[in-house]
Amino acid sequence: MTTTVNTDMVIYNDLAQTAYLERIQDVIEIFNVSSSGAVILNNELIEGDLRKRAFYKIGGAVEHRDVNSDAKVTAKKIGPGEMVGVKVPFKYGPYQTTDEAFKRRARSPEEFSMLVGQDYADAVLEGYIEYAMASLKASIMSNADMVANASIAKDGKKTLTKGMRKFGDRSARIALWVMDSTTYFDLVDQAITDKIYNEADIVIYGGQPGTLGKPVLVTDKAPVDSIFGLQTGAITVTESQLPGFCSYSINDQENIAMGFRAEGTFNLDVLGYSWKETAGVNPNLAALGSSANWTKYATSNKSTAGVLIDLSTKP
Repeated sequence: MTTTVNTDMVIYNDLAQTAYLERIQDVIEIFNVSSSGAVILNNELIEGDLRKRAFYKIGGAVEHRDVNSDAKVTAKKIGPGEMVGVKVPFKYGPYQTTDEAFKRRARSPEEFSMLVGQDYADAVLEGYIEYAMASLKASIMSNADMVANASIAKDGKKTLTKGMRKFGDRSARIALWVMDSTTYFDLVDQAITDKIYNEADIVIYGGQPGTLGKPVLVTDKAPVDSIFGLQTGAITVTESQLPGFCSYSINDQENIAMGFRAEGTFNLDVLGYSWKETAGVNPNLAALGSSANWTKYATSNKSTAGVLIDLSTKP
């Protein structure tokens, strides 16, 4: 008697991995350039649950010196500081299919591995953005000095300048606006209504319509009624462990089948803000989105990720 065993089932684990890696590498390279380096996606093996880096807090300033005085001076201390990023685990699948499901469509089961590999890459990238947006909002909301309130309908283009004011003389550092599609189109609509220049039906908006010439990342993973004004290096998402892939045969069902699942881990580092150790490790999306779990480590607000423009208060 001949019995089908695992070795009789063709497993396309390499194909799934290849499809994943090809798509995610291409998209990451394009994304990092397009985001002006404000949202960085990269790869680096990182040990442990938290990434901790020590630094010195000085924040000094020049003071008047009396050339006619012999008074004693008081020494100032250099304080310690700590940047803490957090590791986030995730999973994908499992997805399963019978060989028959593909053979009946005159397709090879090989296609299953290609499909799930590519979809896994897309899901990972969407997850990166979703978790990054939640972390940005929570961390910036923990620092009231970097939250501006505005209304597009009432303030028009001043909506963005209200946010830029938070950076003062460093407002040029804002490299990227991030918002959801509804907010973006509201902003563009307002720019069309409030034309900068109109002569003989020629309208000049200058740079991006309504965005003061700065690029915009439009994603519906961004929180509703919020606009981020981010400086370079605002948030870094790092694939911090080797991704795990598992294609497997299923031989205990009526039809021969195969499955796929995957898991991975990434670290989140927000410029100017630390994850609180008291908030624990292995956080989910809700934990990352809680302002109580983040604290500012930067001395100056101008050295933090950016500003949050809150549009939730309607005129």
